[in-house]
Amino acid sequence: MISLVILLYISAYTMILFKPKTSAVSTLLFGITSLFVINQFDFTKIGTTVDFNTLSILFGMMIIVSVLKEKGVFTGISEYIIKASKGNFFKMLVLINIAIFFLSAFLDNVTTILIFIPILFYISDTLNLDPKILSTSAILFSNLGGMTTAIGDPPNIIIYSVSKLSFVSFFVNLMPVGIIMLIIQLAFLKKSLNFHSITEVTQDKSYTIEKSSWLKHMLFFILTVITMAFHDKLNMELGTVTLLYGLTLLFIEDSDFHSKIHEVDWDTIFLIVGLYMLNWSLEQLKVFDKTTTFLRNFQGTVILPIVILWGSIFLSGFLGALPVTLIFINIVRKLSFHTPHSLLYWALALGVGIGGNLTPVASMCNIVGNNLLRKLKNEHLSFSNFTRIMLKPVFYGGIISTVFIVLRWYI
Repeated sequence: MISLVILLYISAYTMILFKPKTSAVSTLLFGITSLFVINQFDFTKIGTTVDFNTLSILFGMMIIVSVLKEKGVFTGISEYIIKASKGNFFKMLVLINIAIFFLSAFLDNVTTILIFIPILFYISDTLNLDPKILSTSAILFSNLGGMTTAIGDPPNIIIYSVSKLSFVSFFVNLMPVGIIMLIIQLAFLKKSLNFHSITEVTQDKSYTIEKSSWLKHMLFFILTVITMAFHDKLNMELGTVTLLYGLTLLFIEDSDFHSKIHEVDWDTIFLIVGLYMLNWSLEQLKVFDKTTTFLRNFQGTVILPIVILWGSIFLSGFLGALPVTLIFINIVRKLSFHTPHSLLYWALALGVGIGGNLTPVASMCNIVGNNLLRKLKNEHLSFSNFTRIMLKPVFYGGIISTVFIVLRWYI
């Protein structure tokens, strides 16, 4: 029985790595099969297998993002950045990457990449810059931004839901690390692109949208984030908050589910459901108990969160940030009873957030960014070249995170 479930587990991860287009279908299939193998498939108990709070956050945020995109919020932000740069290309580049970072902290990473990478390619054409450097930097900033809040990316949503830590605590503990990495990477970016002179351009006056419409929806989203920040005071789960606001937006806009259904990333949702089922099956068979027992040797020392950090950085690069989060989360949950509760969760969030940049298959953001490079610029970044570019920021990100963990441990 154990061998069969492990085989299903390995098969699912193989499909995620080598056939990402159909990985959601195969993972859900293998997940359901694993529950049948251990005789645990029961619709009345599905809530113990799958975390519906995580799925509610994802579904609610996808609805919100679809409405914001339709109403021109992202176009409005792009227009504002172009105007604020006053034709200064390097200033525009910095503002775009800062926007990618902070928008990714609250919105879907893939959306921010789809909005801003074409603008970055326009800059690369105008200044004859290497589009590979601009696209990989955008991917890095998007992943780092997603690492800094409880709703920034699916791994953090899962960590939030299991840890029961507050929305504010994620922001307070993870955002400083993200901002330090943002500043360092912007400095590296300027050096690597060698901006010896700044080109001035005339703004395109025809590029305009209805300002009042997108500002109104932006204010609504800010209200959503504020409610998220106080969700624990309101005795509400984040999943409840995001669903309520998503449905409220649909109600206000007089929209139905059918009109927005194509904007929901069903592949991500079903991939997570399948991974939950596979991990539940392995947990019932106590497959990870030996790993947990080994790590218990480091309890009571700062070594444990550092092992979690670097282990998740390395594994996320090759297995993917989302699957590795689901592997580690049950181990961390068991170990957190005897170690400063939140520190192991911060180590995991930082590890998968940073490690998710290492290879082109480590996150969906990486895959989409590389596809845009191929589609819009007819250029290709190989696995080895992508990893070589990302190795330095991933390494210094790990060092910065290690310093953060040590300081949190002793201070």
